[in-house]
Amino acid sequence: MEKYKILDTSGDICPVPLIKFRRSVDNLEHGEILVVKGTHKPSRDDIIKAARELNVKVIKVETDDNENWRVFVMRC
Repeated sequence: MEKYKILDTSGDICPVPLIKFRRSVDNLEHGEILVVKGTHKPSRDDIIKAARELNVKVIKVETDDNENWRVFVMRC
């Protein structure tokens, strides 16, 4: 069974979601999944870029019709 955490940044704008993401990634254990939810598209793009820089694997990115998004990352 995979362990996961949820980080909801809905309503936040740059740079707040990125700061919250970096803090959350620091607390991830090996194999743990973080699901980041948000509404600010530029923040989504920043989080994806930061994940790669932090050597965190981006598993999946989802966006719905209302521009809500979720980024799934895993600490490897």
